[in-house]
Amino acid sequence: MRLKFGVKSLRQQSKGRTYLACGLAVASLLVLFVFFQFFYRGHLCHREQFSLFLWAAEPLRAYWLAPAPLAKLTGDMLTQFLGIRIVGPLIMSVVLTLLGMLVYRLLARFLGVWALIPAVLVVVLETGRQCGLTYPLSSTLQWVGIVATLLIIERCILQSLTRSTAKRSIVCSAFFSVAFLSLGLWLFGWGDWEKRAVVTPEMNVERMLTIDNDWYHGRLDRMQQRLDEQSNHPNRFNSYYQNLLLTTQYRMGDELMHYYQPFQLGLFLPVSATTSYPLIYMSGEMWFQLGDLTNAEHSVLLGMLFSPNSVGSRPLMRLAEISLIRGDEAAAMKYLRVLEKTLFYRRWARMHMPAERPKGLLRWMEMKRTLTVMTDTVRTPMDIDTSLRHLLNNNPDNVFARDYLFSYDLLDKDVESFVKDYDRYLPSQAVIQRTWAEAMLIWLVAHGRPDEEVAARGIPPAVIADFREYNELYKSVETGIPSGYRRIQEEFGKTYWFFYHFAQIKQ
Repeated sequence: MRLKFGVKSLRQQSKGRTYLACGLAVASLLVLFVFFQFFYRGHLCHREQFSLFLWAAEPLRAYWLAPAPLAKLTGDMLTQFLGIRIVGPLIMSVVLTLLGMLVYRLLARFLGVWALIPAVLVVVLETGRQCGLTYPLSSTLQWVGIVATLLIIERCILQSLTRSTAKRSIVCSAFFSVAFLSLGLWLFGWGDWEKRAVVTPEMNVERMLTIDNDWYHGRLDRMQQRLDEQSNHPNRFNSYYQNLLLTTQYRMGDELMHYYQPFQLGLFLPVSATTSYPLIYMSGEMWFQLGDLTNAEHSVLLGMLFSPNSVGSRPLMRLAEISLIRGDEAAAMKYLRVLEKTLFYRRWARMHMPAERPKGLLRWMEMKRTLTVMTDTVRTPMDIDTSLRHLLNNNPDNVFARDYLFSYDLLDKDVESFVKDYDRYLPSQAVIQRTWAEAMLIWLVAHGRPDEEVAARGIPPAVIADFREYNELYKSVETGIPSGYRRIQEEFGKTYWFFYHFAQIKQ
């Protein structure tokens, strides 16, 4: 009776342990899926855009000439699906949960239920690594492969020892284990032992990547909604994409001061030796929109070069577009033939080839060519005003470059340069846009120009009336009336007049 009771108790314990492990595995799968689907998709989409998996014999053959071929092949192949809603998060959650399950199964025979602790730690560790942008999915698959190999070897050895104690059986089992371990090490490597940082979820970076992803896919309404949601935490990056959105929708002249503007720094992103590769690449979005293909290509190439794989479907698509706009068919075909070998960009590549270009694409190419320059100049990538004037000297009707030049002058509080540029590049404008009109009034009053010139500038009467009211309130601020600043901020906080008088650069 005691023996039966003991066996039954052991079985119940084993069953309970199995239920606990399965419950944790399901919980891990659900938590990881929700995290990557609803809170961290921007990272997954970015990683897909800066990777490239080619379905061609030569690239596939090259995997088998490198270490850990099966892990790298499987990892790169799965990475191309990370940008797909539901599919990408499901891949990440399944891979990470599978690793935890294998670690548990490997150690459960020796540690019992305590094997759940190292299994959970491994999942947390690898999830932290996968929260970055430089840790490849293949590295986690290396751990999956080698743990699975050790688990199979463990089971074979234990079964051999249980069934027979013959020396031949033990020798065969040892030979099989060594051979299988060698095969596993060849296929999966021995794990990624490089010093990859385990990071906490980078939510600020995630918000940046999500906004950039909306821009990339043309979801401009959703992009504006995200920018509005983050208006309580303004930063230079959000201003950069907000200004891109304004000029794309021809709203910059009216709404420039409706949003946070960190002076000129909100118009462009820096490109330097310390800038991260995503920001370097994103800096080219402005130049491509404005028509400066040289600066756009410079940003794309640097961003791609410093990315983890030094390649990517998104930069290759942009390089192909730049070559097509320039009329360099040979260079464009070089990029298009590469993209034609991918699973998800094959159709895009074929649509951009000479024989299959739709009329809409041809019109777009012609429009972009009207923005490009036909003369040479010497400048640095960060010589913004020189680049903008060079664009306008080649095409004064380039409304995007014109808006950016006017904004560049005004955000530097250089009203003199603004008026010179305005008279040079937009002399016959019938009705001046709100922000330009507000700046023009400052210049006219400062130079004592008569009312006739004010009327000739096309400044709307409502703007003139608001300017008079603003000046009255501004005098109250100068005289130290306590409520003066509060009133002027409430009524004119989104005008260029308020920015001109009160905005200060934070030291």
